[in-house]
Amino acid sequence: MKEEKSFQQKLWIWIAAFVKGAKPLVLYYLMPSLCMALGYVIAHPDMTATEFFTYGGNFYTAVGMALTLYLLYRGSKKRGHRFFEDASLYLENVNWKKAAGFFAFGVTAAVAISSAITLLSRLGLTGSYSEATQKMLRGRDILFTVVTTVITSPVTEEVVFRGYMLNTFLEHFDEKKAVLIVSAVFALCHVQPLWILYAFAMGLLLAGLSIKEDNILYGILMHIGFNAPSMINWLITSSIPASQVLFEGWWMVLAYGLIAAMLSVLLVRKYRSMD
Repeated sequence: MKEEKSFQQKLWIWIAAFVKGAKPLVLYYLMPSLCMALGYVIAHPDMTATEFFTYGGNFYTAVGMALTLYLLYRGSKKRGHRFFEDASLYLENVNWKKAAGFFAFGVTAAVAISSAITLLSRLGLTGSYSEATQKMLRGRDILFTVVTTVITSPVTEEVVFRGYMLNTFLEHFDEKKAVLIVSAVFALCHVQPLWILYAFAMGLLLAGLSIKEDNILYGILMHIGFNAPSMINWLITSSIPASQVLFEGWWMVLAYGLIAAMLSVLLVRKYRSMD
């Protein structure tokens, strides 16, 4: 008969899990902020904070995320572990057809959701979300805006949240609790209300996928797919002629959304048929 744990024992398990799980999260927050602070003070003291963020914010964010991955790698090595095992990131025996499907699903799902949000914004229901998104993509360092949004951010977030953190919580809690905790933490990191809801749903999906496939590589590709349309949309809307042609009326946005939603459903069915 399994012995029931006391409240104190459960509390200590929670504390131990959160302390261990918080370490990669602290790095994820600290390193980009530290790089930005140092870059501001050392390289650009003549700029205002707003000017600096617009000029080089994405560059220093990308550097900070790269350092986060490096420090996680060093930490695993110091403990006698392999970084890829701690992160559940495996490059061997990858089903690349399935991987391509996950990337495609990320793209189509993001287009469908973005189309819905764009239509709602015309009713004034998502103004703060749209403004926050445009602010994030307004930097002058176009290359590092792309690099941060499409590469370093998805890779780092999957390693931190669905790799190190999820594995830590799975050691102490059942699968459902671990997924909910990690997804909630991931969502709260996005601050803006609509982003939080979007990130929570996305976090549940990515965590479930990582557990089922036992490899966060598939989640990384899906995450890249989620982020890629925002960059494409940003590049298109930066050109007024292209924007007028491709987003001339609400009906075009609706058509994009419906087509993307149908493709998402087809990709889900295809994935289920592969199991």
